[in-house]
Amino acid sequence: MNVLKIFLLFCYFGCLCFSGGNALVPLYIDDLVESRHWMTLHEFGNLMAIAQMTPGPIGVNAATFFGFRQGGVPGALAATTGLLLPSYFLVILALRSLDRWEKSRIVQGIMSGIRPATAGMILASMLIFMQMSVFSEALPWGALLGKPVSPGFYLRPVAAGIFLVSTWLLYKGKVSIIAVILSSAVLGALLCR
Repeated sequence: MNVLKIFLLFCYFGCLCFSGGNALVPLYIDDLVESRHWMTLHEFGNLMAIAQMTPGPIGVNAATFFGFRQGGVPGALAATTGLLLPSYFLVILALRSLDRWEKSRIVQGIMSGIRPATAGMILASMLIFMQMSVFSEALPWGALLGKPVSPGFYLRPVAAGIFLVSTWLLYKGKVSIIAVILSSAVLGALLCR
């Protein structure tokens, strides 16, 4: 793939990324997994698990990997730069005009609209990861409308237990994130094979 196309695609993602890399997950899946078929959903889940474990922001790590997979080292540099460039300019612009526009009703309205949309994107990311790990397949949303649930859909009890305990530990804030990730990995290796 052309390095310029990779750069422009990730500039587009960079313009849409509010709140961090987890908000990019639904965009990545929709565009890179389902539309462009750069990888399968299973491969994407593995990538995101690795991106969580490696140093750096998850969205940047994923962009670097996607770029590398499509264009080697130049593709990785183009994807990473493309993702970060819009936020760099937006932050510079925001810092220069913050004092002037901080009390503007329009700016306050924009922020009031962005916050719930961002929360929705993060919730969508959580549901996507749950479909890849805690449940055997996609959540049966049709069941809410009375459609039958696929016989292949089930809850993975060990994965659900790891999810619940990890969530509780991280919410209470008494355990380091690295300890939770490493212990979850060990439990998964021992119990989820």
